[in-house]
Amino acid sequence: MVLLCVPGQGEVRRRLSLMRGLWKNAWRRDGWPARLAWLLGLWAAGVGGLAVVAYVLRLVMKSLGMTAGAA
Repeated sequence: MVLLCVPGQGEVRRRLSLMRGLWKNAWRRDGWPARLAWLLGLWAAGVGGLAVVAYVLRLVMKSLGMTAGAA
């Protein structure tokens, strides 16, 4: 089978596992406080980014006269 002009069969290569030994030493290397800090930091960055986008959309809608007035 040929997909995008790339044959499906080729030479067999030995593959390197990128996950080898990672989980064994992960908890000893960083510890759970560092992992928790990363989780909270990424969560805060996501919430902050969403707040910025919402604020910009609100400014654009207000400048165009699109307000949520009483019906």
